[in-house]
Amino acid sequence: MSAPRYSRGRVVLIVVALASLSGFVALTWSSLQDLTSRLADALDGGGWLVLAGASVVQLTGHVLRAARTKVPIDNVRRGSLAGQFRHLTIGYLFNVVWPLRVGEVVRAWLIAKTVRISFLYTLLAIVLERLIDVVLVSVAFLVFVAVVGAPLNGVVPAAAVVALVVSVALIASFAALVRENTVLMRLAWKATGWLNHDLENRARFKLWSAIFGFQRFFRQRRQLVRYGLLAVASWACYLGAAAMIAAAVFPQLSLRDGVAATATPSAEISPSLGNGAPAAYIDGATSFLEGSSSLSGPSVVTFAAAAWVVTNVPVLLVAVVALFVNWARRTGDPLSGAELAPADGYVNKLGRDQDISGSITHFLDAYFQRQHLSQVLHRLEVSGNVSLVQFFKGGSNAVTLLATDGTELFVKKMVPLEHAHRLKNQHDWLAERADHSQLVTVLRETSAEDHYAIDLEYRPSSVPLFEYVHENPLEECKAKLADVWDYMYGRVYQLGPVELQTQLRDDYVGERFVLRVRAAAEQHSGLAEAMKGEQIVVNGELLDNFDRILDRIQSTEAAWRDLATFASSSHIHGDLTVDNILVDLPSRDVLVIDPSDDNQVRGPVIDFGRHMQSLLYGYEFLNEDETPVLLGWSQGSPEITYRDDRSARYAELADYVSTVVMPKHLSVAEQRSVLFHVGLFYGRMLTHRVVINPGTALKYYAVCVQALNRFLDQYEPHRDDPRDDVFSTGSREGQVATT
Repeated sequence: MSAPRYSRGRVVLIVVALASLSGFVALTWSSLQDLTSRLADALDGGGWLVLAGASVVQLTGHVLRAARTKVPIDNVRRGSLAGQFRHLTIGYLFNVVWPLRVGEVVRAWLIAKTVRISFLYTLLAIVLERLIDVVLVSVAFLVFVAVVGAPLNGVVPAAAVVALVVSVALIASFAALVRENTVLMRLAWKATGWLNHDLENRARFKLWSAIFGFQRFFRQRRQLVRYGLLAVASWACYLGAAAMIAAAVFPQLSLRDGVAATATPSAEISPSLGNGAPAAYIDGATSFLEGSSSLSGPSVVTFAAAAWVVTNVPVLLVAVVALFVNWARRTGDPLSGAELAPADGYVNKLGRDQDISGSITHFLDAYFQRQHLSQVLHRLEVSGNVSLVQFFKGGSNAVTLLATDGTELFVKKMVPLEHAHRLKNQHDWLAERADHSQLVTVLRETSAEDHYAIDLEYRPSSVPLFEYVHENPLEECKAKLADVWDYMYGRVYQLGPVELQTQLRDDYVGERFVLRVRAAAEQHSGLAEAMKGEQIVVNGELLDNFDRILDRIQSTEAAWRDLATFASSSHIHGDLTVDNILVDLPSRDVLVIDPSDDNQVRGPVIDFGRHMQSLLYGYEFLNEDETPVLLGWSQGSPEITYRDDRSARYAELADYVSTVVMPKHLSVAEQRSVLFHVGLFYGRMLTHRVVINPGTALKYYAVCVQALNRFLDQYEPHRDDPRDDVFSTGSREGQVATT
């Protein structure tokens, strides 16, 4: 029969453990010899039988402790009691031979590695377990002191009080963290922010998943009761074993002396080479027992020696065997054989089968900053209503995420209640068009006291149009854009005539644009600085600044009239950026998502404005780029410098839409107006950008000013045709009516 093959980690563990144990035995050999001879002289056959029985009871207590640890661990992923007991004994081995209870860390690491769960969660569970033990022992001892009388050595009660206070303080801190104390959350957010991006994200994920795990555990009352009963039962065994030792060593004991002897093994921890160093342990236990009882003489030393043997020898023998024999029931390896189901890696946030921290980076950042919707999402996750798969960084008051309920993946959108009407409009808009194959299907809506949400179908076979246009031939990309507009005009728009609507224009520009830009400037000092002066330099180009370009637009009759001239539709999409278009790869059909039909101006010109927001100024590139935006002054004017990464493919598609698609569908006035709406959209988003990502606000403002200047350039007197170099003529001149 071939010898068993061990993993590299298992071999390292065996070598380190046996080397440590051998070193411990060598360093304490004389003490061990004295201990053995003392027990051989003091105990007869019956005494040794009692010690053997006490050892069994002591090991039973360890089994119950392993079962106690298993309760919070099973909350994450079920393992075997045999495996927990194995890890416990190996941890005790390291506790005996090394100081500072390093065995608890080893035990936590073994559990986490074997069951494939979070090491931090496991370590916190074990530390909490030990702190509770200290509280139980300290309280029991202080009660004993108060009832029976103080020990002769007054230092002992003081040590118990200190241990109790420190343990309660640590437990309270742990409880505050699990209850998401705002100060601790902010502190964690700032502390992790000092790390590089990858470490920052991993640290936040580990801490959040631990909070998530304990919140789930504390919601289960039956498990808490079971945990408490197992704690009491294990300590009953430990005390029972100590009482059996006392009965074997001391023929007659008073109640006080019996209680003191029973408490001695639990109260004594050696501060020397290892927690189980025999000489230091015996000296400490002897001092404790003589100071807290009327017992004295050689029998007290014998009791201390017997207590050391029962406490350490059986568990060390079991640990040595456990190093070579894996008693843990093996959990199936989800990374071998069948592919992971969608829920496998995401429902269990404490599992460590794969690293999912990178898919929820923005959620973690928002959660530790205590943003409202992130807290709502966390509560839904803890309650088991939804499991977060991927979190998308949005550009509105909504958050969008890929989620699972354990059986299917779906897209969830959430907003605070004050913005529920906007998302409700989207739900109703999609529900009314449930038969449109080019639209995402809405599954359900949820209205709660702190949020409103809708769930949408998730098509894993679809890819964002952004990716599609950068990976496929230009002609195919043009065809996809043409398909989008053919769908909008064929199935969505219900067009009226091209009309002059001056009042609607004035309200729209004033409320949705000017007031929002000024409101954003009140919250962002850099933006307020950039708006000073009549001119501004953007990436080296001198342009009219916001107030001046608006005044010039309003005073240019043709430009101001064109903005009021458009065809209305009872339904539009409202947010037709490239971000909101998908391509289903098997069929190559376009799929339109995220309608936002809540504009005052409701016509195709709005959708084209959103569309060109992407193609002309690289909206998707701007969102992804985190390069710092520079603000300074140049020749008496504010200057903004930002990285403009718009791709050559976007430029080609912008030219196609402006010269082919728009002339096919829009009047000349509407074509010219598109650039103004592009600038307006970048400006109206500023009120949200200064909140969710202030570092990008100046970049959005710069694009807004560029688009407004480019819009007015169409009306410069030196141009033979005001549409030269911007948009070509259109076929939908139409009859313009005044309303």
